[in-house]
Amino acid sequence: MSHKLPTISDMKETVATIFPTIVEFRETLHRDPELSWQEFRTTQKIEEILRANGIEGIRKPLDTGLIVDFVFNDAAPFVMLRADIDALPIQDKKEVPYRSQNDGVCHACGHDAHTATMIGVALGLQKLRPPLSHNVRIVFQPAEEPTPSGSPQMIKAGALENVKTVLGLHMEPRLPLGTLGLAAGWVNMQSDRIDIELHGTGGHSARPNETADLLWIASRIIQDSYQKVYRGLNLRDSPVVLTFTEIEAGQGYNIIPTDLKLTGTLRFSDPNQRKIFLKRFKKYLKYLETDNTCEIKLIHTEGSPAIFNNVDLMNQLIQHLRSDFWMPVKQDTEFRTPGGDDFSRYCQVLPGAMVRIGVRTESTQASLHDGAFDIPSEALKIATAFFLYQTTRLIV
Repeated sequence: MSHKLPTISDMKETVATIFPTIVEFRETLHRDPELSWQEFRTTQKIEEILRANGIEGIRKPLDTGLIVDFVFNDAAPFVMLRADIDALPIQDKKEVPYRSQNDGVCHACGHDAHTATMIGVALGLQKLRPPLSHNVRIVFQPAEEPTPSGSPQMIKAGALENVKTVLGLHMEPRLPLGTLGLAAGWVNMQSDRIDIELHGTGGHSARPNETADLLWIASRIIQDSYQKVYRGLNLRDSPVVLTFTEIEAGQGYNIIPTDLKLTGTLRFSDPNQRKIFLKRFKKYLKYLETDNTCEIKLIHTEGSPAIFNNVDLMNQLIQHLRSDFWMPVKQDTEFRTPGGDDFSRYCQVLPGAMVRIGVRTESTQASLHDGAFDIPSEALKIATAFFLYQTTRLIV
C-alpha cells in the first residue's frame, strides 16, 4: 500500500463516483423520516449501505444510531465526525418525488443531508484507504432535537473514547450555496426550554371579572417578557432570544379556562445573561400571581450548551481550504446562529468545530424547521468533499 496521501485528483474522482449514491440515500431518508429515539429504520438503512460497501467496524451502543470506526493505525487516536439522524414533527410541504411519506414527520432540519454526507465520507475512506497517522470515527447520533438529547447518551456509550478532536456540520439556508460558515468562538446558542403553568378561577366568558382570566394574563407574560429581554439586558456582545411557541388552554369559545400552559425557548451564548433574565422574570411572574389571584409555575429545563468552535482547529480547517481544496467555495468566518445543537456536548469535552454548509438558491430558501425546507444536491457534494478532504489532512 502506498504511504502517500490520496491526491486531490483521487479525492475528486472518488467524490464524483459516490455522489449519485449519497443523493439517492439522502432522498431515501427524506421519504421515510423518523422522530427522535424512534430512528430504527433509519439506523437499519445506514448499516445496510455501510455493509453493502464492505465497511466493518460498526457497533450500535444505543437502541438507535450507530458508530463506525476506520482504523488506519492501531496506536493512534481518532478524529470523530458526527451526523444527527432524527426528523421533526412537521408536515412536509414540498411537492418533490422524495417528499415524506410519513404524515406529520419531516426532515426539516437537514439531518438526512448530514447523514448522507457522512455516509459519503465513509464510502470515500473505504475506497481510498488513505495511510493516515490517525483513525476516523463516524457517529450517527439519534435524537439531536429533544431535551434531553442524544449526544450525552452517545458519550456515555463511549463515542469519545480515544478521540482527539470532533467535527460536525449543519445545512444552512441563510448562507448561499457554495459558502461555508467557518467562524471561531461561539457559533450556536444554548437553547433552554421554558414551560409556564397557570392555574386560576375559570368561568363564563360573559363575566371575566369573576375569573382569573388566564388568557389575558398569558398575553401579558408574552408581551412583557419580550420587553424584559430587550430592555433589561446588554445584548450588544451577547444576544439573548426568548420565543414562545405553544399555548394550551380552553375547552370552548365561551369558557374562560382554569388551566393554561405556555411553552417556549430561551437562547443565549453567555450563561450570565440567563441568570440575569431569569431573576427578573421570576420576580415579574410573582407580581402577576399576587396581582391576579392565580398560581403561576415556571419550569426551566436547561438545554445543550452553546457551541464554541475551537480557534486552533478552525484555523487549521481554513488553512487547508486555502491550499489545494478543489471545489470553489467561499468562507464566511463571521456567521453565527441563535439555533441550538447538542453537538456542543462533544465540544465541552474535546476541541471541536461545527461547519455550516450553505444551501440557499433561488429554489431552496425555506428556513430550518419549515415543512418546505430542502437542499440542492450540490450541497451534498460540497459537504462530502470538504469533510473527506479535511479528514485526510488534519493534524491531531
